[in-house]
Amino acid sequence: MGAEKHLLSDPAEWMTSSEFVDKEGKIKRAIGEAKIIVNELEIINETWSCVEGKRICNCYRIEKESDHRYRYECNNPELGTQRGDFNIDRNIVYSKFTVNETSLNGFEIIVQDDDECTIYGTLYEGSELLNSWRTVMVKIQ
Repeated sequence: MGAEKHLLSDPAEWMTSSEFVDKEGKIKRAIGEAKIIVNELEIINETWSCVEGKRICNCYRIEKESDHRYRYECNNPELGTQRGDFNIDRNIVYSKFTVNETSLNGFEIIVQDDDECTIYGTLYEGSELLNSWRTVMVKIQ
């Protein structure tokens, strides 16, 4: 039996479909793409989403500490610089992050099943929930 695959295992390109829910329950839908580039020194995750006609881009720079732990930094034009950890349990990636010089923080859970990933995430300001999201990613390459 081979090792289970998770989002950061291999280079890939993904189509994304997301729903963002704000604290009042309003839903915004988004489509986009993610590209995972795996190098010897780092992993890069370049993503974009189009939310209500606005394109939002993120670039994650990820360093592997062990087979089960990664650290990352992401420049998010809407929020600022995110820093966080990825913890791996078989095909599941658990992520927690903070945004520099703010009280913003959150988490994501990314479950990979072959050529599809499902992501659940939240963003808080301190302990107040700002929004949550669900994304489905389908591998295109």
